[in-house]
Amino acid sequence: MIIDSHLHINSKVIRDKQQAVKNINNDTNIESVINVGLDIETSRECVRLSNKENKFYAAVGIHPLYIKEENSDWLIRMCYNNDKVVAIGEIGLDASKKNSYQQKINFIRQIMIANAVKLPVIIHSNLSSREIINTFENYLKPQYGCVFHGFQPNLDDLKYILNNGYYVSFDGRITNKNNKQILEVLNLIPLDRFLVETNRPFSIKDERNKCINIKSVISEIAETKNLSEEEVEYATNKNVKTLFKRMK
Repeated sequence: MIIDSHLHINSKVIRDKQQAVKNINNDTNIESVINVGLDIETSRECVRLSNKENKFYAAVGIHPLYIKEENSDWLIRMCYNNDKVVAIGEIGLDASKKNSYQQKINFIRQIMIANAVKLPVIIHSNLSSREIINTFENYLKPQYGCVFHGFQPNLDDLKYILNNGYYVSFDGRITNKNNKQILEVLNLIPLDRFLVETNRPFSIKDERNKCINIKSVISEIAETKNLSEEEVEYATNKNVKTLFKRMK
């Protein structure tokens, strides 16, 4: 059974959320999922759902594309006394927007909160991995680990990530055989440093991107690294529980 380390079941793109939850609960290939917040509203929904459904865990935070001028006390309150909240995320930087200063302030503030509540962080790094690494080096590092989700391949950034004990995660884009760079990166990553995800519904923007497709990600990794699917499943599940220590 596989752990989907990153999805957004609260997205407006998913029209029938109750059915989506039911499908995950009934899927015997899925051990559990981490439902990731993008702002206050979706983070609260993630927490509520995690408290109702055994397979669901929550990550709470403000995505760089959804930041506003607001108090962060709610984020701290969500993390205390709730073992189903396993991470702060997704947080980070996104180079597609011009509010880089505001993004960075928000990013650093949330790393501070993650360190205070002793949780890892889930990193969004759209065209910004180098700037995120500079932020770690010049301002503040996550003290309880992090994962660069939906990793965009860059060998220099990968070296830093691995040297600092961080993780990367792969989604359905890895199944694109024409993406030679991401397969090259995959070959360099040891078994104890990667996770798998669907990033549903954002990696493949149609109804094909369901949790069941996590099996295709596992299969591609197994083929690329010349391993069995069982070996890859075991490794990634172990990695998830190593990073997100509140998961059972």
